[in-house]
Amino acid sequence: MVYVAVWIYELGNFIVLSTVATQASIAFVGILPIGVSAVTSNQQLLPFAKPLQVLICSAIMFLMLRAVRSKSLPISTTLATATLSIYLASSYWEVLSLVGPIPYEVHMGIFTSLALATQLGLSRFFKL
Repeated sequence: MVYVAVWIYELGNFIVLSTVATQASIAFVGILPIGVSAVTSNQQLLPFAKPLQVLICSAIMFLMLRAVRSKSLPISTTLATATLSIYLASSYWEVLSLVGPIPYEVHMGIFTSLALATQLGLSRFFKL
């Protein structure tokens, strides 16, 4: 499930960058994708790329969560919920320019708090 989450994230990144940039490519270590690069000539669409990636990845992971939950796999359901909460909390990193200059530790605290709050909300929503 963790490997699938990595694939979902990087493929979502690849799809979005392919639409707003040129020459998108994925770097691999073994069978795992570790990053996506692209030439970003169209700067007007670039601010929409990461939020769209978060939306795509979250939607796919939500569908996976529903699928593993229907099979009553508690460990997989917990892992899918945790991954989905991290995807959703990662939207914080996309609004950093609005936050202003604060220390890295504070950023990590905010991200961790968002991830935990999202995890708690999803757990209550799905009654896990």
